[in-house]
Amino acid sequence: MQKHITKFLILTIILTAALSVNYLFAAWVGPTQAPPGGNTSTPIHVGSTNQVKDGGLSVNALSVFGGGYFQGNVDIDGGIEVGNTTTETAGTIRWTGADLEVYDGSAWVSLTSEEAAPAADPNYTDCINLGGSWIDAEEICYLSGSSCSSGWTVKENYSSTNSGFCNGFYQVRIGSSLGDSCGTACSTGSHYRSNSPIETCAYEQGSKTNSAKYYWRCARRSVNCSATPYEIGCTKD
Repeated sequence: MQKHITKFLILTIILTAALSVNYLFAAWVGPTQAPPGGNTSTPIHVGSTNQVKDGGLSVNALSVFGGGYFQGNVDIDGGIEVGNTTTETAGTIRWTGADLEVYDGSAWVSLTSEEAAPAADPNYTDCINLGGSWIDAEEICYLSGSSCSSGWTVKENYSSTNSGFCNGFYQVRIGSSLGDSCGTACSTGSHYRSNSPIETCAYEQGSKTNSAKYYWRCARRSVNCSATPYEIGCTKD
């Protein structure tokens, strides 16, 4: 009887071991990628080690206690956007690469140039509403054209001009052929938003006068040439 019990125990142990080994080999599956591939994504943690996340991240609230860096534009829900953008929504701020501007609802206005007048100045607002350009240091509104709008008057000689060129040449005829030209030409100067008179220069306007049937003589008269104004400096009455 004792021998039968001993054999039964030995057989039980052998069968149990065999089944355990078979289970272990059946449950284990080898890795699908070579290390370190196939690892799970690193979770966001509270440690001091820097982390980089390629995907997007959405949070209900965000507090930044140090510096911040944004590689692209920054969009703020409600229409405000910061960056080099063309979105024309009032309050949008952008850096163009050369100037810091804000969109006031009708145009991009510089925040750094001399045209950036205090918002409390009513003349600035009136000038912008007329489509003009306000120079705060001189308290002048430059308007397109050569006259001021109603309620504004010309301030001294403040204006902007384009250079003018006048040609008075005329080619005379000698017999059946064209001869020398008579007359002269001149170019005026120009200025940009300064208290300067309109530039002029003098030239000779050539013309012909008959001296014989096929012979023309040159006649000259002195003429003034003027620059063309395209902006006028105005001040509020």
